[in-house]
Amino acid sequence: MNGLSLTVRVACLACLSCPALATAAGNVSPQSSGVTLGATRVIYPLNGKGVSLSVTNPRDFPVLVKSSVLDEGQKKEAPFIVTPPLFRLDGGQQNALNITRTGGDYPADRESINWVCVQGIPPEPDSAWAGDEKQGSDKKVSMSVQVIISSCIKLFVRPESVSGNPVRVADKVSWKVSGKILTAANSTPFYMNVSSLTFNGAKLNIARSYIPPFAEEKIPLPAGAATKGTLKWEVIGDYGEKKEKTVQIN
Repeated sequence: MNGLSLTVRVACLACLSCPALATAAGNVSPQSSGVTLGATRVIYPLNGKGVSLSVTNPRDFPVLVKSSVLDEGQKKEAPFIVTPPLFRLDGGQQNALNITRTGGDYPADRESINWVCVQGIPPEPDSAWAGDEKQGSDKKVSMSVQVIISSCIKLFVRPESVSGNPVRVADKVSWKVSGKILTAANSTPFYMNVSSLTFNGAKLNIARSYIPPFAEEKIPLPAGAATKGTLKWEVIGDYGEKKEKTVQIN
């Protein structure tokens, strides 16, 4: 689920007859509004007063930045507030998002996961062209395809009893094959984030890209896969660093 979601908004800047619009099809130009976040994940101390996350607009035009924190399934809002929740960010500029927990019943013996989602909203087409007379004379028939990009990164709520970096205890994850299923058992209080996984050289996919704390994750093996061999996986640490682990399954 971690990644980008796109919303496409198409606007006509000059409404002419249908034949003219067909002729103007070659003048359709995409305008992406993605912003850049200052981290690949956020660690939130369970009893902390708040954390910050930088956001940068790499474009040459302003965007509206809209932010929220969602639950694990990204279906509803989590008990956090982000300030400012909506603001204008000029091209090439950076600002800070302040994330504060407002409630919620989180366990004290393991991490919990939420998602910080940040959306860059481009200006309306008429606003984008406003004040640009030179382009206005050349763009009498134009359409602008505006791509609204939402970026979501993991937010881990970490209690005081859980300290350190998950890469240091990744060896405590055990692996076994039973039939056509590979099972990963995580005996640690950390979410183990997996960036890559192979078994005997064949790439495997973990549906959620992580193994929850004190839980198992089952991964289907491809048809004809052996039940013994070499498993390699990469775990992601608190700072986005990756460390490869090798396990022999007998």
